[in-house]
Amino acid sequence: MSKELINQALALFDSSEKWNSFVEMANHKEAMKMQYLQKAKNPLLKYFNENYVDGWICEPWGNTAYDIRWYLKDFGKNSIALALGWTFHFILHVEDINSFDTNKINELLKTEYSLILSSFDRVDRQFENQLKVVEVRNYYFNCPYDSNFDDAHVDQLAWFVGNETENFVQQIIKKVDRFRKNPKLTQMIYELNQKSRIITE
Repeated sequence: MSKELINQALALFDSSEKWNSFVEMANHKEAMKMQYLQKAKNPLLKYFNENYVDGWICEPWGNTAYDIRWYLKDFGKNSIALALGWTFHFILHVEDINSFDTNKINELLKTEYSLILSSFDRVDRQFENQLKVVEVRNYYFNCPYDSNFDDAHVDQLAWFVGNETENFVQQIIKKVDRFRKNPKLTQMIYELNQKSRIITE
């Protein structure tokens, strides 16, 4: 914030009561942000539970206040799954790399299974240990941070999650249902799990 803007802001506090109110509110910023971030959870769970697709499970995970994942029930919670994590990154994630071979997954995703990668709106990171695809907070609200709510702009994203919840929820539904409701992509994720699963005697 520039010195000029700071001076303009300070001019608003022409009484100790106004300043104290501001300080009190600032002290509760993280709690207020959490309230906003949680607002998408119930509408998302409601939609995915009411619009069940055979074979897919939807449930909270990670930070259960707002993280959600979608996995194939035949392979369970430890498998390769779609997820919202790390404050609304959209990811292809493998929960347990002792049960699923992370290097094998990378190899497969470089073959015909690369269709999985190209079905994300954007790939910002890929082929990490547990994170096979990361689409970094790629959301649109007709604001300056559209498609780029990086770590420095999570506070701004939180406002939209809390105040344009339906818009935000619909954007996530579109991302997830592109996979969940597509038999070919579902089959590819199924095969990715099947071929990378570590079988122990």
